[in-house]
Amino acid sequence: MKTIRIPLRNLHKEEWFELHTTFKKKALLFDAEEIGIAKLIHNCYIPLYDQAEDLLRVLHRSVYTAEVEEANEQRNGVLQGFYLVVKGSRKQPETIKLKAALRLFNLLKGYKHYLFGKGYMEKSGAINTLMQSLRGAYRPDVEILGLGDWVAALDAAERKFLLLTGEREEENIAKPLGSLAEVRRQVDAVYVAAINVVDAGLIADGLGGKRIETPESEKENDPSTEAEGKPENVTYEFVVSWNETLKRYRNLLKQREGRKTKKKEYEDTSGEISPDREDSLTESEDSLILFPKR
Repeated sequence: MKTIRIPLRNLHKEEWFELHTTFKKKALLFDAEEIGIAKLIHNCYIPLYDQAEDLLRVLHRSVYTAEVEEANEQRNGVLQGFYLVVKGSRKQPETIKLKAALRLFNLLKGYKHYLFGKGYMEKSGAINTLMQSLRGAYRPDVEILGLGDWVAALDAAERKFLLLTGEREEENIAKPLGSLAEVRRQVDAVYVAAINVVDAGLIADGLGGKRIETPESEKENDPSTEAEGKPENVTYEFVVSWNETLKRYRNLLKQREGRKTKKKEYEDTSGEISPDREDSLTESEDSLILFPKR
């Protein structure tokens, strides 16, 4: 009996983190002190695991990069649309509406250069100033032309943008140092060291080959073997439990490698994938693994 070994580097980052989350829980559940890896777990493994978790959370939040860009495009669209509507309103035949349109157009001309280019936050400052004018001195003109919905839309677009950029700013402040790739290597190295100790402990206990049962005569006088579910050898039970977890990941990697090999064979022989086999050969999303909580 020994711990199953798998190529950890081939796991996707979510799979990798889930595996180490399970390992940490099992190591603590089976008592790291009892199985001889307490110092490795508490002094090295858990601090590195925590660092990896922080980095992964940053990566998960990085989706806001695209969302911020999308929010910026939305507010650009509203600002441009508002400008064009006001520009077209100068053709009003009514004197009151024409004067209101001209006043608003002259106001917006000063912000025209913000429609193209300019930094995110510089544009936000300009929009904030513009909103104060539209809701202050120029509010009567907005009401005369019936453009209140445009002002509300611009305000909503700007608020959405500021909300996302505020979250990004908090993320950057809290962003931990180091790269996930480097931390992964360090976590894996400590993990390998830990299971080497565990395997060595099995050999030292005489359980490296197979499980040694306690004689029935000894069980009767040994309170530790009463029906409390307590294992006869904690290290052995830990390895049995942990190997069950590892088998799942080993099978996952084998299936993934099998799909890649099968796909390559079809591409090599025909130059393209047969349409009737395309669905089965296309590498689908692996089983969804939710970001685990500690």
